[in-house]
Amino acid sequence: MPHKSIHKLFFQLVLCCLFNSNGFAVEDASQNRIAQRQAFLQAERYISENREADYFALAASLKSYPLYPFLHYQWLKNHLEDQSSIELYLNEYADSRFAPQLQSKWLLFLAKQQRWESVLNHQYPSNNPETQCLFGLAQYHSNQPATALESAKRLWLQTNPDAENCDALFGLLKQSSSFDSDLAWQKFKLELSNNNPQAASQLLGFLSEPRRQIAGVWLKLYKQPELVKQNGDWKRDSDQAGQIFAQTILRWADSDLSAALATWDREKNTINIAPEILIDTENNLALALAFKGEADAYQRLAQLSKPSKANREWQIRAALRAQNWSAANAALAGLDDESKLQDKWQYWQARALHELGQKQQAEHLFQQLAQQRSFYGFLAAEKLQQPINLADNPIHVSAEEMAQLKQQANFQMVSEFLALDRQLEAKRQWWFATANLDKHDLAVAAKLAEQWQWPTIAIFTSAKAHEWNDMALRFPLIYANQIDLHAAKHQIDPALIFGLLRQESAFDETADSSVGAKGLMQVMPKTAKEIAAELKQVWQRDSSLFNPNLNIQYGSFYYKKLLEEFDQHPLLATAAYNAGPKKVKRWLPNNQALPGDIWIELIPYKETRE
Repeated sequence: MPHKSIHKLFFQLVLCCLFNSNGFAVEDASQNRIAQRQAFLQAERYISENREADYFALAASLKSYPLYPFLHYQWLKNHLEDQSSIELYLNEYADSRFAPQLQSKWLLFLAKQQRWESVLNHQYPSNNPETQCLFGLAQYHSNQPATALESAKRLWLQTNPDAENCDALFGLLKQSSSFDSDLAWQKFKLELSNNNPQAASQLLGFLSEPRRQIAGVWLKLYKQPELVKQNGDWKRDSDQAGQIFAQTILRWADSDLSAALATWDREKNTINIAPEILIDTENNLALALAFKGEADAYQRLAQLSKPSKANREWQIRAALRAQNWSAANAALAGLDDESKLQDKWQYWQARALHELGQKQQAEHLFQQLAQQRSFYGFLAAEKLQQPINLADNPIHVSAEEMAQLKQQANFQMVSEFLALDRQLEAKRQWWFATANLDKHDLAVAAKLAEQWQWPTIAIFTSAKAHEWNDMALRFPLIYANQIDLHAAKHQIDPALIFGLLRQESAFDETADSSVGAKGLMQVMPKTAKEIAAELKQVWQRDSSLFNPNLNIQYGSFYYKKLLEEFDQHPLLATAAYNAGPKKVKRWLPNNQALPGDIWIELIPYKETRE
C-alpha cells in the first residue's frame, strides 16, 4: 500500500473512533481520550520524521486535546522561521507554560539572523541573565550602545552565564571605553569571593600595574593561605589588606583552624580591616570552633560584639556539649524573641530549668510543648511519659471543588502527561498550574495529587498551602508491602524505613541528588554495587535504583549494616545513613557519653541534624 494511503487509513480510523457520520461520539469519553492519545503520539512521530503535511492533517483533529499546545510547540520550535505562526501561537497560548519557552528560542533565532529590531520589538521582562544579554546585544546593534553597555556592566558583575550571547555582549563591553581597570578590579574581587581563582587570574591583564601586583599576591595567598602568617608589604601598603587578610584567614581555617586563629588574633589589630569585615570574620571563626566541638567555642561565641542568629544558636549548643546548664540558660536568654518561641529552644529552656532544679517551671514548658506535633514536642511528651500528639486533621475537599480543578486546562494537561507516563513534564506542568493558586485551591490540589496517587507532589503541594495537619497525605503508607518485607527480613522497625524514605526522597522514586544518590531511599550507586556483590546479584546499571523494589531492598540492607556497625543504635545509624559512617564517628564524643538529644543538636550538618 502506498505511504500516503497508510496515513489516510490511520487518520480515518482515528476519526472513526472519535465521531460517527453525524458528528456525535460513538464511544464514551475515556475511549475518545485514548484515541486522542494515540493520535497525539502519531503526530509527534510525524514531527520527528519531518512529515509536515501529515502532521498538520492529524493535528487539526487534536485542537481540543489538552496537550495540543505542547504538541504544536514541538513543531514550532523546529520551524522558527515561521514568524506568523509563532506570533499566532504566542497570542493564542500566551498563558501556557510553552509560550515563554518558544519566545526564548525564537528570539535566539532572530539574534542569529541579526534581526535586532525584531528582537527588541518582541522583548519581555526576564530575570534570566542570558535573555538579558540577548536584549543588550539587540540594543547595541540598534543604535542604543550606551544603554546596552550599562546593562553589560551590570550583568558582567552579577553572573558568568555560559552562553554565546553573553560572551558576545561582554566582548563588546571589553572593547569599549566603558571598560576600565576599576571594573576589572571589581570583577576580580567577586571571582575570588566566589572561589573561582581561574576566572580571577584571567583578569590580570586588564588591571593597572599597582592592582596587578596586589592581585598576584592575593591569588598566591588563595592557593597557599598559610603564607598569610609571613610579613609582606601588602599588609601595610594595600587598600585591600584587610579584605585579603580576612579572606585568607577563613580559607586557612578550613585546613588548620588553630593556626589560622592564632595568626588572626596576633595580627588583626595591626592591619586596617573594615568593621563589617572584622565582625563577619570573627563570627565565622567562632562558628568554625563550634562546628569542630572545641572546648573554647562557648567563650569565643560569648565575646562576639555583633553575633549573628547562627552564632547565638551555636553558643547554646557549645554549652550543651559541656552540659553546662547555667551557661546554656544564659545563652538561651540571648536569643531574639521570635527564636525563643520556637519548639527547639523552648525544649532546651525546659531542659536547662530542669537540670538547674527549677522543675515546676520546666514541667510547665514540657506540658505546653507536648501538645505540639514536632520532634521536640515528642521529646517533651516522652519526658512526661505521655502519648505523643499527632493532631491529625485531614483536609476536607468537596467532590465539586475537585472536579472544578480537574477541568482547568493546566490540570488536564498534567493528567494527560501522567497518562502518557511522562513524569518530568507532568511535574513541570503541575508546578506551573499551581504557581498562582490561593491557599484554598492549593489544598484542593494537594488532595487531587493524593487522589492521583502522586505522593511526592501531594506532600510538597500541601506544604506550599501551609496545610500541615493531614497526616495520611503528608506521611502516606505507600510501598508498605516492600517495606514490611525487608523490615522483617532484617529485624528493623518498619517505621524507621518509612522515616528514612520519607525524609530522603518524600516518596519520589525518580529522586536523583546532586551527588548521585538515587531513588526512594537515595542509595549511592557505589554502595549499591557493593550490596549487589554481597547479595550475589548481578548489578546492571545506576538507573536500576529508580526501581522501587530494588531501592528499598538495597536501602534496607545498607541501614541494617549501619545498625550493626553502630551497635544497633538507630540514632547513630540514621545519622550515618545521611552523612556517612566516617563523619558520624568523627562526631562521637571523645571523653564522655552524651544524651541522645544533645548529640543530635550538636550535629554540624543541618540536613543530617534535621
